[in-house]
Amino acid sequence: SLERTEKLLETIDQLFLEFAKRSAPFNNWMEGAMEDLQDMFIVHTIEEVQSLIAAHEQFKATLPEADAERQAILGIHSESYGVKANIINPFSTITMEELLNKWEKVKKLVPQRDGALQEEMARQHTHEMLRRQFAAQANLIGPWIQARMEEIGRCSLEIGGTLEDQMTQLKQIEHVIVAYKPNIDKLEGEHQLIQESLVFDNKHTNYTMEHIRVGWELLLTTIARTINEIETQILTRDAKGISQQQMNEFRSSFNHFDRKKNGAMETDDFRACLISMGYDLGEVEFARIMMLVDPNATGLVSFQSFIDFMTRETADTDTAEQVVASFRILAADKPFILVDELRRELPPEQAEYCIMRMPSYAGPGAPPGALDYTAFSTALYGESDL
Repeated sequence: SLERTEKLLETIDQLFLEFAKRSAPFNNWMEGAMEDLQDMFIVHTIEEVQSLIAAHEQFKATLPEADAERQAILGIHSESYGVKANIINPFSTITMEELLNKWEKVKKLVPQRDGALQEEMARQHTHEMLRRQFAAQANLIGPWIQARMEEIGRCSLEIGGTLEDQMTQLKQIEHVIVAYKPNIDKLEGEHQLIQESLVFDNKHTNYTMEHIRVGWELLLTTIARTINEIETQILTRDAKGISQQQMNEFRSSFNHFDRKKNGAMETDDFRACLISMGYDLGEVEFARIMMLVDPNATGLVSFQSFIDFMTRETADTDTAEQVVASFRILAADKPFILVDELRRELPPEQAEYCIMRMPSYAGPGAPPGALDYTAFSTALYGESDL
């Protein structure tokens, strides 16, 4: 009987020891599994979610083996306590009840993790769709804005057509730009959805909404400024009687010396332009001219400033011969001009100015009231060779 008891105790000890050896790692595995299954994840791409799902599927593939181990440990426990029910396992603090509770929790957490990963996958697919929608629009709008900027630049630098032709072309471009605004508004809507979804990166485009906004504002500013410049040039041309050929010559010279082709000559470019036209420039004289063409000291000379300077220089060198020739045309080649002719051909203020200051014509064959435009012109502009 003593020998049987010893064998029985020895058997129980072996079973308890086997239980301890196998339950400890199984318990650790379940605790690690529960921690992993409840682990929070932060992902930004479909690929990252796919990686998590692949790892989860690998874990699920180990569950049958884990269940077999659970059943084996349960069998050892049942056998040991079947021999002696009220004895405590001295080799382990882990109870079978704890193991079974943890196993049940693992089994509940697995489908929950499945659901969370699938929800995240759906969310990332939505994010990717938003990225692609924004990129598809932005990748069209960005180059479109650049193309319009280049078109405006080409139009403003054109030589050959009239200023009115340029104005017509610019107005057409402006109409096209205004009509394009709904595309910008639509992109703003796409961007708003992306912001609300907390998506901050987009590998499908190099354009951000900020890039597009800045480009669009610059486009609107550029077309308005360019139209205004052409309108000013038309007014200048008409006020100063510049021919289209002269305007083309001014534009040709300006374009030639505008090395960066950005619609403005830098200081050195302007100096080179003046030298090419025969100006003898000392530093003091050049500084005086720069104050005229660049009063704000930006270091740039616009085409309008260039025209103003050139026409001012041309006007300053007007001769009596040119003025006499102009009056001769008004007088139909007569050596004198009549009051009625002046009032008919000139603006009222100019006509009255001339009538008040022109001396009477003293030559032969003149009707009463004939005026001497040659004497008038010589007095204003110096001696005439005519």
